[in-house]
Amino acid sequence: MRFKAITIRYPRMNEVFKRFDFLRAEAQAVHNLGPSDALDITSLSALPLIAPTGSGKTRIINAYQKKVQKEQYPPGISPVVVVNLSTNVTVKGFYADVLKGFGDPNFARGTQQQLEKRTQAFIRKCGVELLIIDEVHHLISAETNKVRWDVAELFKNILNDKTCCLVLSGIEKAAVLFEKGGQLARRCISPVPMGPLDMQNNSEREMFLGFIGRLDDLMLKEKVTDARNGLLEGNVPACLYEVSGGVIGIASHLVYHALICCYSRGGASLERCDFVKATDDWAVSSGFATQNPFKTQTQRLTA
Repeated sequence: MRFKAITIRYPRMNEVFKRFDFLRAEAQAVHNLGPSDALDITSLSALPLIAPTGSGKTRIINAYQKKVQKEQYPPGISPVVVVNLSTNVTVKGFYADVLKGFGDPNFARGTQQQLEKRTQAFIRKCGVELLIIDEVHHLISAETNKVRWDVAELFKNILNDKTCCLVLSGIEKAAVLFEKGGQLARRCISPVPMGPLDMQNNSEREMFLGFIGRLDDLMLKEKVTDARNGLLEGNVPACLYEVSGGVIGIASHLVYHALICCYSRGGASLERCDFVKATDDWAVSSGFATQNPFKTQTQRLTA
C-alpha cells in the first residue's frame, strides 16, 4: 500500500541517523588501526534506542537500512546488519538470531560454540560496522521480569573485542539494561530522546505539526488520496495529539486506519467521519485512547 511506503525524515530520525553514522565511523577507524594502536582502545560504543511502542524505532531502522543499501559496496559486504531477538532468547539463541540476520539458512544448526564461531566469521567476512539488535526487551522475562544478563554480557563482549558497534533497540522495559553506572551503560553514547512529544515544548510541537503536515503532503503526492486531508486544519492536530499521546507512530497509524474507513465508504480523501470511526474501532478498542476527541470540539493546536 502506498501509505505504508511513505517515510518522513523528521528531526528525530535525522538525529538517530547521525548517531548511526558516528558509530560506523568509529568502527571503521578502529578496524583500520594496527594491532599495537588498537590496544589503546578499550571498547567500541553502543547506542540505546529505547522508546514506547509506536515511537518509530523500526521505521527509523528500516529507513537507515534503505539508505545503506544505496551505498556502493563490494559483493558480500554488509556494513549494517539488523538482528531481531527472539522471545525468551538464550545465549545459543542469540547467535542463531544473528546468523538469521545474515541470511544463514542453517542459522540454528550446530552447538552453541559452533554458532558463535560462525557468527564471528560472518561479522568479519561481511565487514560489519554496526549491528542493530532490535527487540532487546526480549531479554526481560514477561512473567518474572528477570533479565538474561548472560545474553546481555555478549553485547559487552562484542564491544570489548572491538568486533563492531551496536544499536540496542526496544521498548521502555529494556532501560534496565542501561542502568546508571552499569558496564553496558558506560559503553553507550548519548541516546536521542524518543519519548512522546510534549506540546508545551515549542520545538516538539513544531515537530509534531511538521510531521502530520508533511504526511498530508505526501499522501496527495503519492496518490494515496485525491486531495489533501486536512490534517493541519481546525482541531484535527489537537485530536491526533490527544489520541496518540504525542507518539508520532500512533498518530500515523490512526491516519492509516482512517484511510481504511475512507476506502470502505468509497471516499477519495479523509473526512471527519473517518477519524471518528478509526478512533472508536482502533485507538479506543486497542487501548491507545480512552475517549474519542474527534466527537467533541477539542481546542485547536497551533504552532
